[in-house]
Amino acid sequence: GGWRRGHTGRQWDSTSVRTTAELQEIGSAVARTAPAAAKDVSMAGLVGTLGMLAEASGCGAVLDVAAVPRPDGATVGDWFTCFPGSAFLTADDPGRAVAPAGPATTARCGELVPGSGVRLRWPDGSTTPALPGPVTGLGPATGGTP
Repeated sequence: GGWRRGHTGRQWDSTSVRTTAELQEIGSAVARTAPAAAKDVSMAGLVGTLGMLAEASGCGAVLDVAAVPRPDGATVGDWFTCFPGSAFLTADDPGRAVAPAGPATTARCGELVPGSGVRLRWPDGSTTPALPGPVTGLGPATGGTP
């Protein structure tokens, strides 16, 4: 993919270069892997979406900056805040293997932690707040079955 024309740094085109079969395989990754939690990356970008997932889970999150797969031509700041076209965040037990998502790139790149908000963990081990608290203000999701 690449930046959508006129939207450099804001919208990545990860879909128009894919075949229908590839898009179907990527789109079914969450159903096939059945993680404990999942969220499609929205226009809020990777960090904003991680904040939403953490808030709904009643916790905070730490994102390992160096572990996040990033395409050539995208800076860390742009990649963490842009709409990536098609991407999912999943959360599961720490010991569970990262399942391949077919033609998509997968990686273990963070953790859900006590607290709220999103912190970035840099390669030197230091952390900085990216989102200091809840993103939506809706709070944790409550019980019930879909």
